Amino acid sequence: MKAFPQILKILIILGILVQTTFAYEFSIYGGGGLHTFMYDVKDDDKSHGFGGLFGLGYSYFFTSNWGVGTGLELAFYNAEYKLKNYSQQPYMTADYEGAPFEFYSQIQNYQEEQNAMLLQIPLMLQYQSSKMHNNAFYYAAGAKIGIPLTGTNKSSAASVTNSGKYYYENDTYPTQRFMGFGTFEGEKSKKDLSMQTSVLLSTEAGMKWKLSESWRLYTGVYFDYGLNSITKRNNSDRAVEYITLDDGGTFALNSLVDEAIPLAIGLKLKVSFDAGAIEEAEERRRAEEAEARRRAEEEAARLAAAEDALRKADEDREAARLAAAAAAARRAAELEAARMAAIGTGKAENLQARIDSIQNQVLNDFRITQTKPSKKQIPALDAIIELLKDHPELRFYLNGHTCDKGDKEINKHVGYERAKAVRDYVVAKGIDESRVLGIGSKLYYEPLVPNISEDNRRKNRRVEFVIEKWLPVEDDQEE
Repeated sequence: MKAFPQILKILIILGILVQTTFAYEFSIYGGGGLHTFMYDVKDDDKSHGFGGLFGLGYSYFFTSNWGVGTGLELAFYNAEYKLKNYSQQPYMTADYEGAPFEFYSQIQNYQEEQNAMLLQIPLMLQYQSSKMHNNAFYYAAGAKIGIPLTGTNKSSAASVTNSGKYYYENDTYPTQRFMGFGTFEGEKSKKDLSMQTSVLLSTEAGMKWKLSESWRLYTGVYFDYGLNSITKRNNSDRAVEYITLDDGGTFALNSLVDEAIPLAIGLKLKVSFDAGAIEEAEERRRAEEAEARRRAEEEAARLAAAEDALRKADEDREAARLAAAAAAARRAAELEAARMAAIGTGKAENLQARIDSIQNQVLNDFRITQTKPSKKQIPALDAIIELLKDHPELRFYLNGHTCDKGDKEINKHVGYERAKAVRDYVVAKGIDESRVLGIGSKLYYEPLVPNISEDNRRKNRRVEFVIEKWLPVEDDQEE
């Protein structure tokens, strides 16, 4: 707010400097309507809020119909997000003694309310029709930079029920309140939003009314659409976060909303002061525009020829790239089909060839949070088990891998759980557990292919068999 007098002073000085050449307007305006956030959440009950804006503007008209405008404005946004019943995905953590456990939480009547105030800087191109009895239709379009000033996030829940499952004890603790377990009523949390600068596409249309020789009244509607979230990513999908204390534990309500993209639709009133004669400025610039138009046409013809040549070169390069990528994809598919056929039929010519068929075996195409083998992956896994049954002398490691999406600690846990699930399946199918030399999580440090597309990430989300020790039996060896 303290910056407004200085900005207004600068605009006035600029107006005085260009008074003999340009036509320009100063304005003050206000508006209101739907000022809300678009949330990137599922199974939600959203409640869009109302807000408004207030600002000072400056417009420069370089013809009687066209001009550009800027200024400063304060905009207010708010919205709500509700969940009636929410069962949070359990996750692993540790208590105050360092013992690991799985934290469960059930939330009733969860609600988030977000409020924000932005300092918005518009840059708009404006068109106005020829005067109709001193009135005109106008339309403006452009963009706004939204600088966050204040923002709050209020979270509440009618009740929160927490429990902890200790696997090494094979027991669940549901009522130890000093550990943060049990049912807690009326939980609330209020935090400052972690905000960032946003860019909004903006458009406005309406009528411009003449009040006097120098004063005008604008009445119209406006629409602002954010291109990015004003809130920073929290990298968490937990409404309840467990907190370990020195002598126990507690919890805190967290935000489920990861993205809040501003959206505004409303009515606007603006009063402007015409500080220059638009018609006079148009006459002074008419000759300059004719000359500029002639030069622009010549330059446009030259640029069009150059652009055609560049576009043709780009199209040729893109065609070559797509052909190379298609050939590489076909080759990879052929190799994968051959490898899977060798495993599925068990027709490897000798033991070493069969070992090679599962060495660094890829069980890929896991969903991003999937840990257990799917029905689609079971046939390949069963083929490996048949080989292991045929050759009990084989020993192996199991390594779980992830893609580059998600938090590092979560990826470490998911990779380990994938390897563990494959081990459990193999053991359940009759393979002695002592033959498993170890299981581990490689996270996303050893990708098969670069993590640049979803297809590549599915290939990198996998479990590998690594033959570390095998004791072949010689044909002439006797017991």
